[in-house]
Amino acid sequence: MKIISKINSGLIIKSYKKVIILVSALILNTGNFTTVANSETGPLEILFIGSSYFNFNNLPGIVKNLAENSDKDVYIDQYIRLGLFLDDHAGSSITEEKINERNWDFVILQGVGVLIAYPDYDTRHPVYPALVTLKNKIRENCESTKIIYCLPWAFEDGMTWVEGWTDTYEDMQIEIYNNTLQYANYIGFTIAPVGWSWYQVLDEKNYPLHYLHLSDWNHPSLKGSYLMACVIYSTIFIQSTVEIPYYAGLEVSDASYFQTVAGNIVLNDTVLWDITSYTDTTMADITMVDTTSTAIHELKESQKSTIYQNFPNPFRSVTQIKYELYKESNVEIEVFDLTGKKIAALINKYNIPGSYSVEFNGNDLNSGIYFYSLKTDDGFQIKKMQLIK
Repeated sequence: MKIISKINSGLIIKSYKKVIILVSALILNTGNFTTVANSETGPLEILFIGSSYFNFNNLPGIVKNLAENSDKDVYIDQYIRLGLFLDDHAGSSITEEKINERNWDFVILQGVGVLIAYPDYDTRHPVYPALVTLKNKIRENCESTKIIYCLPWAFEDGMTWVEGWTDTYEDMQIEIYNNTLQYANYIGFTIAPVGWSWYQVLDEKNYPLHYLHLSDWNHPSLKGSYLMACVIYSTIFIQSTVEIPYYAGLEVSDASYFQTVAGNIVLNDTVLWDITSYTDTTMADITMVDTTSTAIHELKESQKSTIYQNFPNPFRSVTQIKYELYKESNVEIEVFDLTGKKIAALINKYNIPGSYSVEFNGNDLNSGIYFYSLKTDDGFQIKKMQLIK
């Protein structure tokens, strides 16, 4: 039986009658990484806040090396403590002190997939109120700081290790995607689509075992960390890492592939990830009092618009997408490929409450996985469909 447990030392262990990976250090010392470069405005100042996902393979160090090797002037600092979740950081005086040390240009926040995919699964560590609290603290220190939340990846085996649960890696990743976009829409932060890039790589590679994940089915391998670093770099600088001559010890062919995927996922839809508007500080004073799972329930209940699974699915040429509105709203339905590139805009109009259906024709597309999204005044949802020819 696979379990997730938080033991007294603050260590997180995920086991499955297979290999158990233990984190050997309890606390990472905060460390500074700087490039030696001349700049009239000074270096770009970046703070990483997280735990083991940022710790493994020294994720901030990989980002720093990518920046150095592309002549970017950066100052990188971190507060990474193993066993801490975002709600722990939100209530930590040490984290707050680190936030207040400088007028950061960027603060990068680490997410945990299971907590944002299934907010009712472990109510001890609610993500939504933690993000609100951290955003308030960051913006109180410096209103111009850009907040980037790393969209997490799913467990390699999804939630199938929990008795009675059938959600696969893909199912869990889509839940992570949906909830991250909803939270970003309500709170106001930029998304670094790390987990979505993992999804494309694993799908294209036909899900090789322990490729981006370690053998604990959870933490990142060096490949996974490098891909994460490329995504974060592209989100910060709005540039691809392609041809940056730093490979973190990976084969050049593997690193180049990850650079390409990361750049495509981030740059093909900067609006979706809210990269083009992340200087907006109008929501800096957002507050959240209720930090229980009830608040998350209320948030979900407010999402009255619904988009349903297309039928037929899989489909060979034409499929129907049904959606339902409970109040008047502008409606956008769009189709994306695995890279996040928009390939069709099916609807963009104002609808009154009711049930609707729209046809999607895939005759001009190749076989594969595609995604369709519903955006209304009260939220954003996405589902997967498969085209077979």
